[in-house]
Amino acid sequence: MAGKTWIAVVLCFLVWYGYLKWFAPKPPVAPAQSASVGEMVSPEGTASIPSLPADGLFSGRVLKSFQTAELAPELKLESPAVFMQFQNQGGNLHSVVLPTYRETVKDTSPLVAPVSDSKTPFSLSTLFSDPALKDFEVAPYSGSVESGVVRLTRKATSGVSVTKTYQLDERAYFSTMEVEVRFPGASTKSDWGQLVIPLGGTGLEFKAQEPLNAWEAVTYQSDSVTRHHISDLDAAEERKGSTGWVAFGNRYFTTVAANLSEINPDVVFQGGDAFKGVYLRYPLKLKSGQNVLNFKLRLYTGPKDLNNLKEIPGLSKLVDYGMFSVVAFPLLHLLKFFYNFVKNYGVAIILLTLLVRGLFYPLTQKSMRSMKAMQKLQPQINALKEKYKDDRERLNREQMALFKTHKVNPAAGCLPILIQLPVFIALYQVLANSMELFHQPFFGWVMDLSAKDPFYIYPVLMGVAMFFQQRMTPSAGMEPMQQKMMMFMPIVFTFFMINLPSGLTLYIFVSTLLGMVQQLYTNRETPSPAVAVVDAPNTEKG
Repeated sequence: MAGKTWIAVVLCFLVWYGYLKWFAPKPPVAPAQSASVGEMVSPEGTASIPSLPADGLFSGRVLKSFQTAELAPELKLESPAVFMQFQNQGGNLHSVVLPTYRETVKDTSPLVAPVSDSKTPFSLSTLFSDPALKDFEVAPYSGSVESGVVRLTRKATSGVSVTKTYQLDERAYFSTMEVEVRFPGASTKSDWGQLVIPLGGTGLEFKAQEPLNAWEAVTYQSDSVTRHHISDLDAAEERKGSTGWVAFGNRYFTTVAANLSEINPDVVFQGGDAFKGVYLRYPLKLKSGQNVLNFKLRLYTGPKDLNNLKEIPGLSKLVDYGMFSVVAFPLLHLLKFFYNFVKNYGVAIILLTLLVRGLFYPLTQKSMRSMKAMQKLQPQINALKEKYKDDRERLNREQMALFKTHKVNPAAGCLPILIQLPVFIALYQVLANSMELFHQPFFGWVMDLSAKDPFYIYPVLMGVAMFFQQRMTPSAGMEPMQQKMMMFMPIVFTFFMINLPSGLTLYIFVSTLLGMVQQLYTNRETPSPAVAVVDAPNTEKG
């Protein structure tokens, strides 16, 4: 890297990125329309859906019922990748456990559970806005398992019945969920409110530095992705469009509900004490002569593995690589390519870092040589600043003439770095957000590249390397105060990186070492162009 300039540019980006992600004020959300002032119209001619009260669905009564419900031992679906358990009360999923993944690398660590009665008790339940159907939320269902299909049914004295059917797909982590709501044929009532299927959590706290607690809710409508960290969720935010799927999860695991129904649902982001997440909202409105409504979802409960996510249209966008994702995906493929040869993602990160640095070697070298040339001119620049300290316009003219005489471009030190910046930011995102690094060991004390360095060795080594790189880098044009401030950058970076994934700190440490080697080579070679100290040019005529 080009020393101080690179450090300053990256630090500015990280501060800006962190501000936007965690501290910047969110734009105001348009207030939800209420039934008293009109109805919302769904996009494809489906029935209009009146708004719901913000907390009307997620009452304490329902939450307590879900959290205290006991699973039905006989009602389960199993595969090598997924273990689904059900409860009679409410006829809901009780939990979805992934037997091949644990929360940490320790053998005693809990298994990863995308759906659980403690963290996500509402997820994939069925809630109803019509008071006449509220009993179906918490009352016991009769259940059976036959030929790999779980079926839960409840029929009310009013003649209304709800049947839920679950089945695992042949593809790992995929399943289907069907909900049939049957109404009495003799009933004259056609509007039964809405069916709501939520995905979200209760009592969860968003922690950006902990991948398994970086909770977010995501929707895909009309080919557009909308995502919110749970810390961003407050009042209900209703969104209309052609709904593809909704998802809730953390940085590495997710639960997805993809709409396969003919009826198009709206989606609502919801924040509150009882529930934070997102839900699908289907209209329960019967046409003339109709007494049955069917809703079908394709579920995904598993890791954010792009090979799996591509099975559902648009679902690969669930993995967030930021504004430079067009660059991030090729970098991920390169990382996996190296891994296929070396079978160690830590080594693959080093090889990818070497490749990226090698590709940008000419640009970086041009930047370093420009800074060396600027350093040679520094005595003359200082002399000009002293001579024309009271005439800024004349000082600028004299400096430009000096640069032209010695064929030095003052922007040549920064432009190559700015050109490289999207690639390095994309690589940062890949290493911070890719499921491929989850629980992957490197060597020695680093047993999980997706977790922070347990002994903070790589962040400290990175800070030390960055300090020595600064000492080796020309500081042409810097004021003494700026130089002192730059000396604090390694300390700032060390603290910034101390809790980030060790795979990411490994990359930055190796990249800094390579920058030091390149800077050492540049310092020892003959400067090009060679610049001698001469009298400052005079731009005045005659």
